[in-house]
Amino acid sequence: MPASKKTPVEKLSRPPYARMNRIHGELKEDNYPNCSALGKTLEVASKTISRDIDFMRNQMGLPIEWDPVENGYFYSELVDNFPMVQVSEGELFSLLIAQKALESYKGTPYEKPLESAFRKISGGLRDKVFISLDRMNTGVSIKAVGIANFDLEIFQIVSRAVTTEQELEFEYKGHADKSWKKRRIQPWHICGVDGQWYVIGHDLNRKAKRTFALVRMRKVELTGEAFNRPKDFEIEEHLQNSLGVFSGGKVQTVKIEFSGQARRLVQEKSWHPSQEIRELENGHVELSLKLNDLWEIERWVLAWGGDAKVIAPAALRKSIRKHAEKILENSEQG
Repeated sequence: MPASKKTPVEKLSRPPYARMNRIHGELKEDNYPNCSALGKTLEVASKTISRDIDFMRNQMGLPIEWDPVENGYFYSELVDNFPMVQVSEGELFSLLIAQKALESYKGTPYEKPLESAFRKISGGLRDKVFISLDRMNTGVSIKAVGIANFDLEIFQIVSRAVTTEQELEFEYKGHADKSWKKRRIQPWHICGVDGQWYVIGHDLNRKAKRTFALVRMRKVELTGEAFNRPKDFEIEEHLQNSLGVFSGGKVQTVKIEFSGQARRLVQEKSWHPSQEIRELENGHVELSLKLNDLWEIERWVLAWGGDAKVIAPAALRKSIRKHAEKILENSEQG
């Protein structure tokens, strides 16, 4: 009798988790399964089941033993969850950081879907991992400030448009607009920056690449019109000369001198891939960046108050002075 050909599943170098999860279910229900019966149920050779059980016992550490009276396998200890995920200490800590990051979205439209997704991921971890996670839980926290509030449905529609490559129609009110304006775009990419979500794509009305904040969108609809995302679009390249998410125009060298407490704080962080920091003879430091948009760096500089002085370009220095004068005027009126 000719040997039966192995199915693609059986050719996998590592036993499929779906099949082992089925074996786990039989063991958890105390059905005392054996290789022959499982092989017929799962339509694989009994040797395949035997290898699966060896893997579950030796690699996953599951307490599987053989009962000669029942002629089947059983769990000698209580097993609540099937360990779908095996993690190292470093990966475990990263998982904890992810959990803490999700906590910063409490009270926002993201909370429930993020919590659900995290539970699905962490649900496959072994009990001993949860113990370690709980022990570290009280020693790590993350605080996020200024998370944008918007309708989760908008995020879902926009993300669907990006993944299915469908054009979008919506009404938009930019930070300088007084009224809502209708827009139609081919969305290429969604990115999150400093608690705010943006969609980048081709504006069909303006026939140019544009960035839109989801919080400023309403009446978002899929048009059903398909498009092809440009093959040469790379988000890393698009944002390489941006401090945040806005990008466009000629690349300029921005130089800012920092003094006081800002001097040390600026040196402690990486602000941009192009940054260069040098110490000056007066004890201050100079931060140099190559950017093609000044809107975000302008607000960043203002946040440092009197500890920051713009050296270049002249246009940024002029704008900062204008804003500073306005702040002083408002303070005197108060």
